[in-house]
Amino acid sequence: MANVFVPLNRFQSVVTSLTGEQDEVYVTPVGVSSIVLSAQITNNSFVTQPVTILVTSNREIPLPSFEGVYSGSSFISASVGGFVTLDNFSGSFDSASALLALNRQFLRKEVAAYSSFQNNLSETPFVFTSSRFENYALDLADAISYDLDNNLKIRTDKAAKSYFTKNGINIIKTNFPEEYSSSLDALEYFNYLSQQVIKNQSVTASQFVSRLYQNTVTQSFNSFSPTTLQFSSSAYVINGLVNTVINTIENPTLIAQNPIQLVTNVTIPAADSLSPVVAGKLVLEEGYGFIVSGSPDLSVILSLLESANE
Repeated sequence: MANVFVPLNRFQSVVTSLTGEQDEVYVTPVGVSSIVLSAQITNNSFVTQPVTILVTSNREIPLPSFEGVYSGSSFISASVGGFVTLDNFSGSFDSASALLALNRQFLRKEVAAYSSFQNNLSETPFVFTSSRFENYALDLADAISYDLDNNLKIRTDKAAKSYFTKNGINIIKTNFPEEYSSSLDALEYFNYLSQQVIKNQSVTASQFVSRLYQNTVTQSFNSFSPTTLQFSSSAYVINGLVNTVINTIENPTLIAQNPIQLVTNVTIPAADSLSPVVAGKLVLEEGYGFIVSGSPDLSVILSLLESANE
């Protein structure tokens, strides 16, 4: 879309008739936010006509993929015959969840300390913000712990989407590009730590964790002693959930954001009109569309105030 010059503020009117399909009667130009001052839909026929009004962002948002780890309402695993559910291991998932919850502060501090250490070794270190990396680990620990305990994927799905704005923009790539690879490394390190945490053994017993990078919060243990099969099933699921988040950040599958219905099949009497928007109460961001669906006997008049974005 070509850039459109818009004064700081400009009044704009749109007058059009509908086609009987979903008509996008207005799209907010690039560099602009628009306030809908009024919207009038007039019924020019002699019979009652229904109308539906939608607002669309015209944006794409990420859709995390849980292929190979979750299907229907169960965690799954690959087998010779395809995929099988892991419902029989729900008890071990509960125990793994409890250990993650018990160590959420340890994971938080250790992941951030590791990331800070690696950043200091870099030839081009960035200004390190510990709280951001702490939150990466804490949010993921809480999400996976909840999903394991409840046999769901809802919190991990939300965690993966949290790396994007509501308009589908990758927050790390856009706001912290110099931290991109370090952020992904932090999630990988979280995965290594978690595998040992749910084993109820010291994380330094892992071949992937040679040392700790902080001593502010120590690892916690409980009385759970998982069998090899219990551990492997929980580890498989955690690895799959962490990789879902990482893959969403790196190579997101994008889908069109669903429009929001403002008015649904509201009838307009013959030779009458409908004014569904309260003046100044609807703001359309750059690229947002105002869609009206109804009979060709309906006409639309929009009055807008367009303001250039700073």
